[in-house]
Amino acid sequence: MIIGVLAPSAAAQDARTLAVIHAALMAEGIEELERKNGLMRETWGLVDAGATAMLDAQRQGGDLDNLRVREDQLQQLESQLLMRLFEVQRLRREMLTNMAVIEAAGRVTSSQSGSSGVLNGRWTLTVLPGLTGTAFLVQQGTLISGTYELSGGWTGSLRGTLVANKIRLERIDSQLGFAAIFYGELNLGADPDVIQGRWEATQLAAGMASAGGWRAERAD
Repeated sequence: MIIGVLAPSAAAQDARTLAVIHAALMAEGIEELERKNGLMRETWGLVDAGATAMLDAQRQGGDLDNLRVREDQLQQLESQLLMRLFEVQRLRREMLTNMAVIEAAGRVTSSQSGSSGVLNGRWTLTVLPGLTGTAFLVQQGTLISGTYELSGGWTGSLRGTLVANKIRLERIDSQLGFAAIFYGELNLGADPDVIQGRWEATQLAAGMASAGGWRAERAD
């Protein structure tokens, strides 16, 4: 076995398993997305009708109490529409994540473990402050792609480069979108292989860290 690279059969088997799991999730996601799209269109129709009725009532000089009731009802429908819009957006992001996993797994399988890529395989992650998880990486030349799962239910895809053992990864989260950039250095002399560095958030959110350290160790 080459140091720093998964055995071909192990990497290919991991890739096939991931592809099957995420293909099933994608099929379920398509059905759920169709259902949620239908609910969103239905709610939009109610909002549109309510807004039109509200405008007509105002033009006709409706009394204040009646207009207030209509406004309350319309705001409830608008809140429901926003909730359903967010659900549809979340499902679309999950679909993209599943597609990224399937594509990455396909590259590993087609290359019979991609023995030229020292990053290929599964890595355990520590993202400070307070997150742990795993990543599955695929390297082709200087290009890196992959997926991750972190504690707290965070999932998504990774993309980046490896040049002279320097790594730059962009974290595309299934909920947050383009969430952070990870900078690190690969050490193949460690046992196991280690990537260590710092990350910076690309968007600021209340209660969430904006930067920190991170470490990845190969999980054989």
